Amino acid sequence: MNPRILSAFGRLELVVANASLVLLVVVLAAQIFFRYVLHVGLSWSEEISRFAFIWFVYISASLAAQRGTHIRVTMFVRIIPGAERYLLLLADIVWIVFNAFVVAAGLLLIQRTLKYPVYSTSLFLPLAYIYTIIPIAHALMILRIVERQWRFWRLGEPLIAGEGQAEANDKGTMA
Repeated sequence: MNPRILSAFGRLELVVANASLVLLVVVLAAQIFFRYVLHVGLSWSEEISRFAFIWFVYISASLAAQRGTHIRVTMFVRIIPGAERYLLLLADIVWIVFNAFVVAAGLLLIQRTLKYPVYSTSLFLPLAYIYTIIPIAHALMILRIVERQWRFWRLGEPLIAGEGQAEANDKGTMA
């Protein structure tokens, strides 16, 4: 895939994640101000903050996959010397399959909630629009995992962020 398109997706993901986080913080701050200073609660603030948090988490998971900062358990990978790169590839294939199942299930969920609409309690928003982040984020994670593997095999970039730096530090302390 074109690196400029991937870069644009990365920027868009970052903007959506940051906007979700800003919305979450602003709405929670407003709720605190209204509740404790004006002694009036905002009925809609809990829903907006929950939806913003959900979008923030899902998009941030895709960003973490892109940057190689997603949580990985590498202890078992390092048990077999020389097989690390293939075991990490196998782990990413399993991760891609899982994400594909979540994309399919998310699309079915959206389809169902469009056919039989469910609305949020305070804002009466169709939850199908909130649920769209599920297949979007997992599809983006598939793209990011493939992108990261491609950069690893073609360009030699480490799969795990900071891995190359950690190895250089280990070699520097051993000498």
